[in-house]
Amino acid sequence: MPMRKTTRRRVGLLAAFTALSAAVVTAPAAFADTTNPSAAPVPSVQLKPFASAPAGAKGLDDITLLGDLLFATYQNDAGPDGSPAGSKSTVVAFDRKTGAVKQTYTIPGKVDGLTADTKHHRVLASANEDLNSSLYVITPDRDHDSQGSITHYTYSPSPAETGTDGTNGGTDAISIGSNGTVYVAHSNPDTSLPGADNTAAVYTLKLSGSTARLTPLFGVNDTVPVINPAAGQPTSAPLGLTDPDSNRFLRGKDGGTLVQDAQADSKLVFVTDLDAKKPTVKQLNLTNAVTPSQGAATPQLDDVERVDGPGTLFVADGGTGTIYRADTGDVPAGTLFASQPAPKAGDLPNDPALAVVNTRTGVVTHVSAGVTLVNPKGLLFVPGDKD
Repeated sequence: MPMRKTTRRRVGLLAAFTALSAAVVTAPAAFADTTNPSAAPVPSVQLKPFASAPAGAKGLDDITLLGDLLFATYQNDAGPDGSPAGSKSTVVAFDRKTGAVKQTYTIPGKVDGLTADTKHHRVLASANEDLNSSLYVITPDRDHDSQGSITHYTYSPSPAETGTDGTNGGTDAISIGSNGTVYVAHSNPDTSLPGADNTAAVYTLKLSGSTARLTPLFGVNDTVPVINPAAGQPTSAPLGLTDPDSNRFLRGKDGGTLVQDAQADSKLVFVTDLDAKKPTVKQLNLTNAVTPSQGAATPQLDDVERVDGPGTLFVADGGTGTIYRADTGDVPAGTLFASQPAPKAGDLPNDPALAVVNTRTGVVTHVSAGVTLVNPKGLLFVPGDKD
């Protein structure tokens, strides 16, 4: 049966949300009041080039840091299901200080999610966000004298599911909690399943032998509180997620917070009480501070990252293959940054930019970055790291 294309589920989404009422549900404590423009001005940063794509690599996406190496994935025009046959992504390890290339790794398909597992000195990479998805683990040589190794894992159960519109489902972003729990986004989930029709939005993941075992964390249609309900609308509603994409684990009290972005749905989902049998889930509807140049629409976010104080914010520009960095000494701690990518065919209007998210109102505001970003993608904050 044919795969449901990503672009099909981005057409016909709801128009921009109506004016927001005062928040009934509070945002998670992981964020400071400084994310509220009424409490502090929107910050600006000065991006400077850090590293460029090596020869033959293009389609920069996610980034992560392991020790003194910053890893980045270049997707090389691979399709979201790994097509055409023989498609490969290039994962590059850059020196975190100089931006020099230290190692390169070739992985079949389109590598979307990339995260460092510092406890085990390895990098987890998810391949193929729409279909034919699997997991690869890169274990680099600690002294950088050799490539290290790449291990392939097969998902069980498969994130691909068959509904009335065909077979679809893969994995995207990966985050690791403070207790070592691995969270992976169920991207392009099948929302046309028979029965309860509530597949997983996010899985927890455990490696066993050559298998990556998946366990649902919460569902795409779970009914949860709305942090910023529109005037006259319910304070709780089904999530209605069609596009879980990037996620981020944020350390904090009570076990921290997992932030899951639903890109085409213009939502952020906050998950706390992660150690409980049933975690606490809240949703934040997003709106643009300024209407996109191509017409009114809700914002599409590719990645999110919290700045916790002085350090360095790394920004990947998929349009140029360049990784930028900016000093965050003047950015209020608790600020939630987001990348707004350039729209593809069938996407809602979206002006590419680096932005900040107000975690009480859901308003997404572009920030001055000192450079024009063509297609912002992965974000990474490194505390205490100076330019």
